Amino acid sequence: MRTAFDVYVERSSWIHQLDARVKLLFVLLASLALTLFSNLFFMLAALVLVQALIASAHVPRDRLVWVWKAMLPVNLFIPVLWTVFYPEGPVLYELGPVSLTPLALSRGLGVAARLDAIAFIGFLWLFTTDQRSIVRSLVKIGLPFEWGLVLAISLRYLPAFQGLYTLVVEAQQARALDLTSGGFFRRLRARLPILVAVIISALRMADKLARALECRALGLEGVQRTYLHDLQFTRQDYVLLVALLVGFFGLVVLRVLGLFTHPLYVFPV
Repeated sequence: MRTAFDVYVERSSWIHQLDARVKLLFVLLASLALTLFSNLFFMLAALVLVQALIASAHVPRDRLVWVWKAMLPVNLFIPVLWTVFYPEGPVLYELGPVSLTPLALSRGLGVAARLDAIAFIGFLWLFTTDQRSIVRSLVKIGLPFEWGLVLAISLRYLPAFQGLYTLVVEAQQARALDLTSGGFFRRLRARLPILVAVIISALRMADKLARALECRALGLEGVQRTYLHDLQFTRQDYVLLVALLVGFFGLVVLRVLGLFTHPLYVFPV
């Protein structure tokens, strides 16, 4: 079992070679554009496009499965709850107080697909941008270095803590720890040894990280920080930057014209 799970996937694709600031702008504009529309077909097309972009970056399939598993509760509960609590339009089927309407179901599916697309857009940025570039891009746009470093450390160590927890659970189960039998509170008490081991390991990791940052003089005042690898825009970055801005304003025009605003229809009705 691996305890060091990194969100970043090292590849040499064209998306990896883009400037981190361009990818961050893509995340912001694409997420904002998805909030302008409510059409189910538009959301599905955006989701397919993001999946194709991730595939072009040569991200392993298990990473995509990992994200889909994390989004599974959203995909299940939002359409059901939307149909139950926000029925509208012609009724297709009635079961007691619950009315199934195609319009409400399409709205729920559209919201779920929008959240899926936004999640994959964010993970596209994380899958193809290493922590060093994330910090540099945030600093370049004016964020304090310490804030960017906190984000990069979080992205690096939160998955590591998840892997550490799984490793401790498997180790305790190999020592005959029973986590399945008994009531809820008994199963909760059975996880106390796991909690103690994880907390101790997390404190050790935090201490090592603090010593490493201290050795690199983090937070030292009066010193100009230098970088071995700085970010520089290339011609490809400028072309994509212009394409992003033109595409976003084109979508805004479609929204003003009333296209893709209905959950089931492209043109205004």
